[in-house]
Amino acid sequence: MKKLFQPGLGFLAVMLSVGLAGCVPLVIGAAAGVGGYAWVQGELVQPINAPAEKLHRAASRAMRDLKLAVYEDKGDRLAGKIVAKFADGTDVNIHIEAKTEYKSEIKIRVGVLGDKEKSEMIFSAIKRRL
Repeated sequence: MKKLFQPGLGFLAVMLSVGLAGCVPLVIGAAAGVGGYAWVQGELVQPINAPAEKLHRAASRAMRDLKLAVYEDKGDRLAGKIVAKFADGTDVNIHIEAKTEYKSEIKIRVGVLGDKEKSEMIFSAIKRRL
């Protein structure tokens, strides 16, 4: 008589499905980090091989290049923040944080929920200025 259920295989199937459930976001996150930026809850997040101060200057110049209305622009060697608006009134928030002396992280959020295309456009303008 053939067994329909084998305890060892059932346990293996359950453990494999539980194990893979947690790995999917990890794999997606790792792929995003390798290929470029990550898109996290409506925010473009990207590590940059540049000091925070230099990245902040590039972001400020990119805002001028894109002709965005800048309402707040402050930064130092450890962090930076830029708040601006598009002509249609959509908010732009850029946060820069030093991770080491020569590496930083930039976060760009456009609008309340995030606009991926506009965030990418801003990020491209910043990269051109670095």
